[in-house]
Formats: sequence, C-alpha cells, structure tokens
Amino acid sequence: MELNSILWGDDSAEKDENLLSYFVDTDSYGRLLRKSKFLVVGRKGSGKSALRKKLANSFDQQKGIHVVNITPSYSSIRNIVNEESFSEGFGEEIFFQHSWLRQIMLDSLSLLGHKAKGKYTSDSMEFARGISVELNRTSKDLVENISDILTRVKVKAGKLGDLGLQLERELRAVAEVDALEHHLRSIAESGAEIVIMVDDLDLGWDNSDVSNNMLLGLLAASSYLMALSRNIHVFVYLREDVYSILMSRTQHSDKYRNIERIRWSKASLVNLIERRIIFNMKQSGEELSDRPFLKVFPETVGTHNTDNWLVERTLSRPRELIQMARFYTEGLHGDKPDSETLKACEPTYSSWKLDDLCTEYSNQYPNLSTIFSFWKTRFFRNKYHLKREEVDEMLFQIFTEAEVNQSWFNDIADQADFESFLHILYEIGFIGDFVQGGQGGSKTFFSYSDRHEPRFEEVQIHPCFRKSVNTVERMR
Repeated sequence: MELNSILWGDDSAEKDENLLSYFVDTDSYGRLLRKSKFLVVGRKGSGKSALRKKLANSFDQQKGIHVVNITPSYSSIRNIVNEESFSEGFGEEIFFQHSWLRQIMLDSLSLLGHKAKGKYTSDSMEFARGISVELNRTSKDLVENISDILTRVKVKAGKLGDLGLQLERELRAVAEVDALEHHLRSIAESGAEIVIMVDDLDLGWDNSDVSNNMLLGLLAASSYLMALSRNIHVFVYLREDVYSILMSRTQHSDKYRNIERIRWSKASLVNLIERRIIFNMKQSGEELSDRPFLKVFPETVGTHNTDNWLVERTLSRPRELIQMARFYTEGLHGDKPDSETLKACEPTYSSWKLDDLCTEYSNQYPNLSTIFSFWKTRFFRNKYHLKREEVDEMLFQIFTEAEVNQSWFNDIADQADFESFLHILYEIGFIGDFVQGGQGGSKTFFSYSDRHEPRFEEVQIHPCFRKSVNTVERMR
C-alpha cells in the first residue's frame, strides 16, 4: 500500500462518507445509545459530530424510533444574534425557550407526519400530516420561526418585560406551544419514540448575552420536552468552553450537570488511527497486520515511542491526530514509514494548531494571536519548562509591551494579575501545571484531561505548541 494514498477521512464528521466504517465505539457512545444523558460536551474537534452521526444511524435502524436532526447554519445564528430587537428588550432566555419549543416540535411533527403513515394516534397524526404537507416535510428555518414569534410579541408589547405576569402565557400563545405540545405528546404516548439531536450551536455564537440566552433557552426547552413523555429524548451537543460559560450564567446549573463529557485516552486515540489504517488496507486488498499502526508509522521518533510522541502533540482530540497523520503520509513515497518525515511535519503542524487555538477562543479572548506573536519573537529559543518566577517575568513583559488592546486583557494587565492570565493559558490548553514529585512521580496536568486545581509553581508549554512559539527542545 502506497502510504501517501491513505484516506484518513474528512476533518468534518458530517462530510466523512466512511466514518461509520471506522467509528470507534467508546463508553460515551454506549451511554448515549441508552439515552442516559442529554447534554454532550467536548472541546472543538473532540468528536461530538461524529458521535451524533453514529447515534443517528444507530437509532434510525431501530424500529419505531424517529430521529430529528437540527443543525442551524452559521448565517442563521448570526442573523439572530445581530437582530437589534433582542438587545432592545426581547433577547431573554424565556423568549428563546419558546422559540426553540416551536422549532423542535414543528420539525418533529413534520417528520412524523411524513414518515408515520397511519400509525399512532389518528387525530394527532392527521395534524402532523397537515404540518408535513404545509411545510413541505421540513419546518421553517430557525430565523423564520423566531422572526414570526418576535413580530407577534412586538404587536403586544414594546419590550418583553411589558407583558408582566402574563409573559409565559403570552409566549406560549404566540408560539402556539399548547397545540403543538398536545399532538406531539399524543403521538409519543401512543408508541412513537422521538430522538431529537441539536448540533453545530457554536457556529455564529459570540459569547454575547443574546447568543448565551439563545442556548440557555434551548437547554430549558429540551428539559421541558423530555418531561412530556419518556418517548421523547433530546441530545444537545455543546463545546466545553461554551457549556462552562452557560453554567456560570444560569441559576439552574444544577439541572444540567448530568453531562456526557467526551474524553479520549491514549489507547482510544491510537485505536482510532488503527481503525482507519485497517480500513485502507482492506480497500487496497492488502493483508492485515497484527500491528497496523507500525505499517504506517515508525516505531520511534528520536528516543520516543511514536504513539506517545503523536498523542502528546494533540490536546487529546481526534481531529488533531488525523490532521497530523494526513500531513505526514502525504509527504511519504513508497510503502515504508519514515521517522524523519514525521519529525519534519512538527513545525508546520504546530503553527496550524496555535492558529486554531486562537480562533477557537476568539470570542472569549480576542487578539490571542497578538500575544503569541509577541511570545515567539520576544522569547525566541526560550525553555518550554518554566519556574514561576521565570514565567511571571515573561508575563510582565507581555503586559507592558504587547499591544493587545482588548478589555479582557487590559483588565488583567492593569492589575498585573499573573494568576488570572496563567489560568487562561491553562484553560485553553497552552500550558500545563507541572507538579514535582509526590505519588507516581512528577507529572504535568492539562485542563482537558484531568480534574486538577493548578498551583503554577512550575509550568510547561504544551508539546503541541512548542515549535510554533520557538522553544528549545531541552526541558531545563
């Protein structure tokens, strides 16, 4: 097998036509298949959409289960977030809760009306079939539904608060929740199982009050729908940083703690790579190997085992590992692994990942790229392992010399708050907290893998980013 011909799959699970052929069954998948959770939380690139695709396929194959997929587009969410009316008194969680209830119930009834054909409660199925015909088998876009509700509410009030004690009743009436709820519950109680999956919610999200209230409204609507019938289940897929922000902004965070948090071990990440290698070997008609990983990758890179070396250069996310593997094999010629080719990928890959990190957190911490540009020039050939006094000196230079000009940064810099800045670098995964000695020896903790309260007595720049900020390879 020519190694540069390996197809590793698309970075986007939705576009990967072979995903189900090499999907790795995990404990998370098993729990979600049993519908024991409704919130699926993971960092960008951790496999949330892959899980959704596999679950949707599994549920579709079960008799009597109807899967409703809701994935708002980037433009839809941006249009909602930028609507002036929401910043002027309509962008409250309760408004979005009823908007989501209408959207989800219309989508569900439309699908049931198209597919069910004569099953379940007859009156409610006639209602669902009517919706299916009226909406041509799909509900209106989220923007259209929200616009309809917003227009009707505006007729009744100048601001949402002007509706007073009748607020929820008016919103239910405007969104036509009572009728939709009655028929959806009747169909569910007569035997139809409805699984609703809502994903791609970070597209267009900007950490504004409106965008956060829109997502909190979705969580409230999802809890409400699942309380209607045991045959209705909602899965909401959220980025981990978005979930944390939402929990800090609601009084009902205790209702949303039973989450499925996606975590990958080294073994599961290597398994993910091997499954894709095996798929390619079968496609090319090659005899399968006992150690498929070593058919593609060298056993060692320098003094490190390659599997350790690769996984250490990710933030334990499949997308990063796949990107590295693809970049490596595209540079090969023939059917033999090559450690020098793999090692040569690291600088470019590291730069990609630092750019991606800045983009991932651009809503919470805009202009991160300016800080890292300063870091890699001002601290050129610096160590990656730093004692607290060393890192404080570096941060002082960043605070006084880097031109970031963003409120989040200025507030920290004005106070010379090194601790808060280190917590941000730790949270996003740029640094780890190195703990000397103790049971099990020294260890570096990273935010994405362990429950840990960092002390920052010593820190290490993550291996993924060391090349991009021009550190030296030695530890001390």
